[in-house]
Amino acid sequence: MNESHIQDRIWRIVDGVPLKLSNVTIKTTDSNKLLVTGWTNTVHYENIKKDSVLRELEELKATFNDLTERFVDLKTIIAKNNLVVEFHMAYDDAGKVGIELCSELNGKLNWYL
Repeated sequence: MNESHIQDRIWRIVDGVPLKLSNVTIKTTDSNKLLVTGWTNTVHYENIKKDSVLRELEELKATFNDLTERFVDLKTIIAKNNLVVEFHMAYDDAGKVGIELCSELNGKLNWYL
C-alpha cells in the first residue's frame, strides 16, 4: 500500500473502517479506544512463548510510533477524538480465527495465554 493510499485510509478509521497494513490492524471501538493489533509471526500456536510475544509487542509499538511520525493525521485523529491507544498481539489461525495473546493499555500488560 503506497503512502497516499494509507493517508486516505487513516481518516476512515474514525468511521469504523479498519486500516490493515501487512501484519498490523488499526481500528476504533465504541469505547473511545484505538486498537492497534499486531499478528505474531509464530506459525504453530504450541510454539508461542511469552518472551517472543513481548518482543513482537515492542516492535508493534515502535511501528505504530513510526506511523504517527510519518502520518501526522493519525495523531490528529487520536487527539480530536480523545482516543486511548490499546495495543494487542494476536495469533492468526490461518484466517480461521484470531486468538488474543496479550494487550497493553496505559503501560499495563495483560496476558491471555
